[in-house]
Amino acid sequence: MSIPAIFQVMEFYGTGDPFFGGNAADWCLYMQDGSLAFVSGPEAQRRKLVMAYFPTEYEAEAAGAAASTRKGSISALPVKPRIEVPTGQISWIVGTKHVGAEDDELADEFVSRAKRAGAGDRDLVAQIVAYALACHRANQALVAAFRL
Repeated sequence: MSIPAIFQVMEFYGTGDPFFGGNAADWCLYMQDGSLAFVSGPEAQRRKLVMAYFPTEYEAEAAGAAASTRKGSISALPVKPRIEVPTGQISWIVGTKHVGAEDDELADEFVSRAKRAGAGDRDLVAQIVAYALACHRANQALVAAFRL
């Protein structure tokens, strides 16, 4: 089984470097007040927004297409989880769950586990949840492949 990947979304919009008269503005997808929005990096940092992470490329692209207001080119990009994300433990814990478990239930459990472990960084918690869901999707794909 391959190692699950998590994804972020970028919207590529415009052409040419703005410094030289172009209007290119490539933005990432962030969580903003409970919804998703494409925001420039400096603006996201100023507002302390958390990047949106997704367990599959398909889910990332679908969310990006739904959130786009500029209708630029949407791309899902793989993200290497931060070193603090306990990938081995997450994979094992998710492996003990039923493949029919609801995403929200699994996400809530990992948010709770992360907070109990002292994870106060919202970006870290978002990556932990996305990685858990990626492991869940991998398990669901195995069950479908073996028709269990």
